[in-house]
Amino acid sequence: MFVALIAVALVAVVLTPETVERPAERPSYRPQRPRADRREPRTWLAAVLSGFVAFGVFGLFTSVAPGFVAGSLHHPSRALAGLVVFSVFGSAALAQALSGGLSLAVRRRAGLLAVAAGLVLLTLGMHDASLGLFLLGGVTAGAGAGLLFKSAVGAVAGLAAPEERGEALAGLFLVAYLGMSLPAVGIGLAVRSVSAVTAMSWLTVLLVALLGAIGLLGRRRA
Repeated sequence: MFVALIAVALVAVVLTPETVERPAERPSYRPQRPRADRREPRTWLAAVLSGFVAFGVFGLFTSVAPGFVAGSLHHPSRALAGLVVFSVFGSAALAQALSGGLSLAVRRRAGLLAVAAGLVLLTLGMHDASLGLFLLGGVTAGAGAGLLFKSAVGAVAGLAAPEERGEALAGLFLVAYLGMSLPAVGIGLAVRSVSAVTAMSWLTVLLVALLGAIGLLGRRRA
């Protein structure tokens, strides 16, 4: 089934029309390194931290969340664990698709609030062993993460000059993938010493603090 879906996606990519005009002469290849924007460092830092938190939410649900469903919530069904993960990523994709008409600032604020609320809800769901509350928190956090990452891509692409856009986005994705790995690894190590509920509570406090920092950094100067 997975191979069939990959094949369908490959056909769709091949049939998608190119939106960039190709130069008459192909430029010579040269390695590019990730770039940090130095002209508006506050805006750039807010964007890359947004990517870190957004991918942190996705990393949480692709790694340890299924274990939470089976352990803390007492639902060992693998199909249910897969449904939880699907719901998170589905809500992120839907939020991105429906937010095209929003400004970057509105999208970022909505993402910050949704991720914070979702993390609190899923942590409360673990405390109460409530699958419904946990799922609601996951869907809310997933939608917020989708909005947050879309706003981060828009901010970084808008800051960079056209010839530097690839390097700027590479820097964003580098930090974002650290967000996908580091929190998940950290919570995986923490549950060896404390309960899963306690570890998730710590992670929620850390990510909400980062969300607050992003909100402060993203405020316009007077």
